[in-house]
Amino acid sequence: MSENGYRNLKKTNKLMIPVILMMGFVPLLVHMYSYNSNLSQFDWFPANSDTQTDFFFAWKMIAIVIIGVLMAAILLYRHYVKKETLQFENSFYFLLVYGLFVLMSALFSKHKHWVSGGTYELFESVWVVFAYMLLCYYVYNFVNEEKHVEFILKISGIGMAMVTVIGVFQYFGLDFFQSNFGKHLITNPGWWKNLKELTFNFAPKTSYTTLYNPNFLSFYFGMLIVLAVCLFIASKKIWHRIVLAVAVVCCAICLKGSGSASGWMALALAAVVLILVLLSRKKKLFVVGAVVVVIGIIAAIVLGNTTSAGENIKNTIVGTYRISDRWALNGVETNTDDVVLDIHGNKLSVSYTVGEDGTTQISCKDSDGNELSQTIVDADNQVTTMDDSRFSGVQLQPVAFGDSLPGICATIDGVQWNFINTDENGYEYLNPAGKLVKFENPKVSKVFLDDAMSNRGHIWNKTIPLLGRHAFMGSGANTYMFEVPQNDYISQNYVYGANSYDVKAHNWYLQQWVETGLIGTLALLVFLFWYLVQSARIYRRVNLHESISWVGFGLFAAVLVYMFAGIVNDSNVCTAPVFWGMLGLGLAVNRILVKKENLFAKEPVSEENDVVVKQNDLKTEKAVTTETSAKKQSGKKQSRKQRKSNKS
Repeated sequence: MSENGYRNLKKTNKLMIPVILMMGFVPLLVHMYSYNSNLSQFDWFPANSDTQTDFFFAWKMIAIVIIGVLMAAILLYRHYVKKETLQFENSFYFLLVYGLFVLMSALFSKHKHWVSGGTYELFESVWVVFAYMLLCYYVYNFVNEEKHVEFILKISGIGMAMVTVIGVFQYFGLDFFQSNFGKHLITNPGWWKNLKELTFNFAPKTSYTTLYNPNFLSFYFGMLIVLAVCLFIASKKIWHRIVLAVAVVCCAICLKGSGSASGWMALALAAVVLILVLLSRKKKLFVVGAVVVVIGIIAAIVLGNTTSAGENIKNTIVGTYRISDRWALNGVETNTDDVVLDIHGNKLSVSYTVGEDGTTQISCKDSDGNELSQTIVDADNQVTTMDDSRFSGVQLQPVAFGDSLPGICATIDGVQWNFINTDENGYEYLNPAGKLVKFENPKVSKVFLDDAMSNRGHIWNKTIPLLGRHAFMGSGANTYMFEVPQNDYISQNYVYGANSYDVKAHNWYLQQWVETGLIGTLALLVFLFWYLVQSARIYRRVNLHESISWVGFGLFAAVLVYMFAGIVNDSNVCTAPVFWGMLGLGLAVNRILVKKENLFAKEPVSEENDVVVKQNDLKTEKAVTTETSAKKQSGKKQSRKQRKSNKS
């Protein structure tokens, strides 16, 4: 390489630093961050609990926004000061539409405080979403050579390796964040005297690495596994292949240690698509592959219904029950004069009165107003049970709250439900946040069984009723938790645990719809599928003997895995920077390959060639005309004089 070429490459590599930081080192950030959640104003959040501490999200958000501002400044400087023409392709128009609806949803949101600042186990503010899009375009614009791709992957790989090594050690029971050094590293000095109190609630030997939620590992390591496999194929040096083989094994260990099945499912689905793309390079092989896929689907259905292992997998995906069928309590009404409990579809009216001596007398009636008898099962605590078989298992007990405030406790399926008769509002429910509220039964669809995909079915059922009111405009980035009903106390108490909150839809596309609106989500999907279709067209034609072709195919595979994993997981500041960086890199590599191998180009016809063609056509036409005339003449009937002259 010439000296000028080396200098130009060095300058270009400097432009890649923001990309490397986003993809390789932002996911590594773990440090204590105290903040005011501003959530105690809501009935479902405990009072005096606004001060929260985060370790895995807030500093990542801050870093992403800072790097996003840096990338925007570089793009503006290069375009307006250096007068460079920025590269663009038609698919980015759809990304712009998506960005427009992200902006409008933020501007018209009722929750602007959280839209701009992020909050509570998410911290994916509107500025972060803009940074994602900017990262994708920035990479596409400045990556123009194979060496740029190599530089980004090589240096980013250092950070990715560190994330992976931490996860591998956690799988073997050596959690860096539970070590003395690790705790000192991620906490502020003021906490160093209380490090024994710092624990993360994960089961032993669970891999969560620097990404916090084990479900997020399905995104991260799913992408890394397929990319590393393709890089292994592309590599020419043996030591490169050894390193990449070790990387694949370590990533697989982390994915297994996460306990998340969604990563393996995403890998399997992506593998089917990728194999079909490769087989489509030869028509006969593609037909065979398609037939094998169809047979595989049929076999999977048969195994899912005839074998225990297959049935377990099917039950995990499809689910087995609805909450209303599995537990006795199906609904609660807190009225002025009583509390009505829906027990397996039978209405039980419960009320109480307090006598002059301070004793509480509980009255129970059925839906017809008939008084129901009770039997004492614990005289010391005044616990009674219902004699009516329709309400068997329901226990009632008079209790006192606070300053001897009388109330009743109904124990159903082992869960306690506390109610108080207030002078202002009649009967109210004392919720897990310690606040008196009127019990509301949120609107829930029945599209999915509640335990489908590890209880995601119920969350999706609660999300679906929200979609109609966000057909045009979303609620704003980071606001899903304010749109979905958090007062779903029945599912909280029976399934998720008290004071658990739905901060994510556990489906990237549903969450986008709620936060960005349907139109914005469709624009995002068109942008993503544009890349997938473009990639499929390229990699069924391109020369796979070139290393850059396998790198591009690996990026295509990584994006595909992320999109499949997004069906059951959410965008987050831990993994999304890697995805958007790989997406931009994949678009850039596709552009490089199309230009390098002259794919999809129509052969131009010069003016000179066009004249020659026309002249040849004229000559041909004249010759054909002459020949036709001769044939016509020969075909005519000859005169007697002509026949005589021919004979002579």
